[in-house]
Amino acid sequence: MTIQQKCNDLNRKIHEKLFLNNFLLNKTGNHERAFTSLDLIEDCQNAIEEFDKVETVKHRSTLYIYGVLQAMYCQQDGLFHLYKTIVDIKIKNVYELFKLNHFTEEIREVRDDIAGHPADRKKGKEFYFIAKGSNTKYKFSYAGYTPEFRIVEVDLKNFIVKQNDFTKTILMQIENSICEKIEIHKKKFKGMTLANLLNDLDSNIQFVYRGIYDNHHMADFGLNEMEKTIAKVKQELNTRYNNRIPESVECIFRLQDYIIKKVEKWISNNEIYKNIEAEIYMDSFDKQLEELRTILTEIDQEFGN
Repeated sequence: MTIQQKCNDLNRKIHEKLFLNNFLLNKTGNHERAFTSLDLIEDCQNAIEEFDKVETVKHRSTLYIYGVLQAMYCQQDGLFHLYKTIVDIKIKNVYELFKLNHFTEEIREVRDDIAGHPADRKKGKEFYFIAKGSNTKYKFSYAGYTPEFRIVEVDLKNFIVKQNDFTKTILMQIENSICEKIEIHKKKFKGMTLANLLNDLDSNIQFVYRGIYDNHHMADFGLNEMEKTIAKVKQELNTRYNNRIPESVECIFRLQDYIIKKVEKWISNNEIYKNIEAEIYMDSFDKQLEELRTILTEIDQEFGN
C-alpha cells in the first residue's frame, strides 16, 4: 500500500463513528487537525514523488532542492501533529517523535540550514549557502560558518528512502492506535445488548392498541412504559457515541417521539377509543420499531455482542 493509499485509509478510519465521536470530537480531540494532517502528509508525498520523476538535472537547480526538502519537512510536521492528536497528546515536538523511532534529524537540519534561515541560522550564530557550480539531481553540497567553516555533502536519494520508511512506520503506529482505542471503548459495553432493551416493548404497545379497540384502562400505562424504553435506548446510545446518536436512529426517534406525544394527548383527552388516527400512528410506530431493532442488532454486532 502506498503512503497516499494509507492516508486515504486512515481518513476513513478516523471518520468511523465510534472513533470520531468518542475521540476526535471529545474535549481532548482535534478533528480538524487530524484530517488536515493526513491531507498534508499525502500532498507532501505527491511532491516528493514528483521530484523523483523529474528528469536528471544537468544544471544547478536550487528550486528542486528547496522543494523536496520543504516537502519532507512539512510531511514530518504532518506526521507529528497526527501522532500527537491520535497516539500521544503529551509528546512535545517532532524531535521527540524522531527519538522514539530512531530516526535521523539530518533531513530537518539540512532544510533549516539552507532553506529555513540560511543567512541568520540559530539567531545569527551560523550562516549557510549552497555551493556554486553544477550539482546532480540527488547530490549536492553546501557550506557555512558556525563560526568554523564546514562543508556538508547531501544525498537526497538517501533522504527520500529514509523519509519513506519513517512515514510508513508512523502511519502504521497511528492506525494501530485507532484500532486499539476503538476496541477499548467497545469492551466497556461487552455483554450489554441494546436490542434486548426492546423486549418488553411489544406488550406495552398492545396495551395502547387495547385502548384504541376496547377503551382498556392500561393504555396510559403502556404508553408511559414505551416512552421509558425509548428513553433508555437513547441514553445507552448516547453513552456509546458520546451524545451523537447515529443519524439513522435519530430519524426513527424523531418519528417515535412525535407519535408518543400525539397518542399521549388522545389518551389524556379520552379520545383514544376507536380513534383511527391513533391506530395509524401506532402502526407507524410498529414499523419504526422493527427498523430500530435491525439497527440496534447491527450496533450490538459492532460492539461484539
